[in-house]
Amino acid sequence: MQRFKLIVLGALLAASAGTGAATQTQGCFCSTIYYDDAGNTVGVRQPEACGDPGYGPTTKKYKVVAGCVM
Repeated sequence: MQRFKLIVLGALLAASAGTGAATQTQGCFCSTIYYDDAGNTVGVRQPEACGDPGYGPTTKKYKVVAGCVM
């Protein structure tokens, strides 16, 4: 159930972000996970408060999740 709630929250945040990923400056403490065409994780971007800004490239396929992912 918890995972389902996070997926729904991520989908709502992604939809509200429009063409860009939601960021902490937009009032969201969110991380963005980027995927390749095969669905593999290739990059992560997260708020400075997480202690690690992330890694890898950004792509057009992404998911926004609440909080830190690493």
